[in-house]
Amino acid sequence: MNLDKFIKGDAHAQTIRETYADAAKELLMPYPSTPIEGFPKLNKIIGGFRPYEFTILCGATGIGKTTLNANLSKSFLIQRVHHFVASVETGHTDFSKRVMSALAGEDWNTGEPVNVERLKAFHAKYGDLFQSDILSLSLYENRFSVEALMSDIAWHVKYRKCQLAIIDNLNFFLEVTRAADQIIEMDRVIHELIIFCKQVPVHVIMVMHPKKNESGRVESEFDIKGSSTAVQEAHNVLLFNRAGEDLIDGRYADLGDREIKIAKMRRKGRAVGSRLVLKAIQGVLYVEGAVV
Repeated sequence: MNLDKFIKGDAHAQTIRETYADAAKELLMPYPSTPIEGFPKLNKIIGGFRPYEFTILCGATGIGKTTLNANLSKSFLIQRVHHFVASVETGHTDFSKRVMSALAGEDWNTGEPVNVERLKAFHAKYGDLFQSDILSLSLYENRFSVEALMSDIAWHVKYRKCQLAIIDNLNFFLEVTRAADQIIEMDRVIHELIIFCKQVPVHVIMVMHPKKNESGRVESEFDIKGSSTAVQEAHNVLLFNRAGEDLIDGRYADLGDREIKIAKMRRKGRAVGSRLVLKAIQGVLYVEGAVV
């Protein structure tokens, strides 16, 4: 058999002898993860957010994904973890008000004026966080390219020491195409972001929508809108729902509670299938309940 006709140069590969030292080093000193101090149970389940990884957060419209993201941002602010948020759907000012509401423990984002004394007390307690560069908010409020998104994230990693990026949501980074090409475009954008995450020391959390179904729940990773490629390439997949009837009947949750289900966890596979109950206070602050 003549193999020379197939060979186009040296193979792009390493022997195990060459890789062994790097593997041993990573076992001794794994990539540090960013803990979620406001969510100790979730942090234990997923092991924090590591750089060079991509997480999908999927939930139905109106379920509270933006509120959950605001709660995560609140935790990172308190921890003084630099992060970037592109809340394209709601806008940067609205997201800031949601973070403030989560810290205050009451909904200030209702359109009604907030008492000036409350704002003064809030500023005295948290003003230093909001007068810092810990959180950067994208100014885009409409569709823009994934290339522009990656450029903004890379800039914040380089100049603001950004460790995490929360993106809400995937639909705003898809080029307008025929309906028949939508899945292809979704796969392209996700693939670009996965390759980006493999090269840049940042953890990206991407909000995605589910396929429409009668229950309105996202039961598995296969309910995520698009093809299976996104799920296959993502490092982690989190599903966000109202607490299931089984949790309520088993007295793990109350009506109105939420749940996070671990559908995929490449690093901690034993966590897959775990569900964490979240209880909402004033509709703006999530507090952990049972782990099932």
